[in-house]
Amino acid sequence: MAKGMTIQLDYHHYVDKDTGAKVIRLTPPDIICHRNYFYQKCFLDQGRKLIFGAEFDGNRNYYLLDLAGQTATQLTEGPGDNTFGGFLSPDEHWLYYVKNERNLRRVNLATCEEESVYQVPEEWVGYGTWVANSACDKLVGVEIHRDSWRPISDWVVFQEFYAENPRCRVIRIDLQTGERSTLLEDNQWLGHPIYRPFDDNTVAFCHEGPLDQVETRMWLMNEDGTNIRKAKQPAAGESYTHEFWVPDGSSLMYVTYLKDSPVRYLCRVDGETGQDEKLLAMPPCSHVMSNDNGTLAVGDGSGKPIDMADAEGYGEATDPYLWLFDLRKKQHHKVARHSSSWEVLNGDRQVTHPHPSFTPDERQVLFSSDKDGKPALYLAEIPADVLQQIQG
Repeated sequence: MAKGMTIQLDYHHYVDKDTGAKVIRLTPPDIICHRNYFYQKCFLDQGRKLIFGAEFDGNRNYYLLDLAGQTATQLTEGPGDNTFGGFLSPDEHWLYYVKNERNLRRVNLATCEEESVYQVPEEWVGYGTWVANSACDKLVGVEIHRDSWRPISDWVVFQEFYAENPRCRVIRIDLQTGERSTLLEDNQWLGHPIYRPFDDNTVAFCHEGPLDQVETRMWLMNEDGTNIRKAKQPAAGESYTHEFWVPDGSSLMYVTYLKDSPVRYLCRVDGETGQDEKLLAMPPCSHVMSNDNGTLAVGDGSGKPIDMADAEGYGEATDPYLWLFDLRKKQHHKVARHSSSWEVLNGDRQVTHPHPSFTPDERQVLFSSDKDGKPALYLAEIPADVLQQIQG
């Protein structure tokens, strides 16, 4: 197969036995398929289409799924696609992604024509999820010095890599010219730079590593790299993770853990005042993503934190559900089982993670799971009784 080729998919429909939600498995369980990172734009054409990563061609490449037609069009080819970090331009003409940890590329969704936007210098490696501003004329990302770099193939290596204090830099790239600016460089594992939506002068980033060893994870800085400050001051015994900007830019949300407590909290930092607020206690979810205005969120139930040096004391039970959080009424509701294993697969720490998010109409949840075999894409309808409660 090659770019432009299409695959006819055979959807599998079922009803969740616990909630009655209608669920569709979109991709076959014998081919690795997964959605991109949970805060990256993946839906287009008002939710009629979405991008995803898949190994139909032997390599893991990007595909464009027409949901009604059940057809997947191959957008990229060859080895080396970062199929988690890719994102769509707001005009839905382009898919941006990094290839071989070296080359930021963009693909025209109509023609599959491809061009290079930026080349990582030879002595550096492109790492993680790169995120554009709202206008999609620039992005922020992380590069790790080649002398510090090695593939982070499991959670043991994750901890070792943190202890090695890799040389990292947060960069800004002009998507029109390919010009690079360095905002911050340090012997510190840096990750997850994210522009605040509709505010190019505010960039969030993190100190990456085991959550219980990183003293302060969430940081903010100005777009020119000045005014570096903590997004919040952690309390004693507190760890937090999976921060994201609410799409309207109003706040930075995150999940927090407390040592010797099974309870996790969904929290937010106000984008204007910096005020930190616990929104609600929740089941043990790992990733959480909100709707556009931060009134609803969806999370993936999990077990013991896998990114801790010492995971004891955070609860023993594994939660297999997708959860919907009504942040106005401070309530949570089961959507459906995701039942994913969370296991590392072929050196990939992320591919079995559900990474849920809403469809544009906020009536379904997109997620990945390996519950039927290899990782696949699923759409779960929010149960009618839950919709009635959150809309009432």
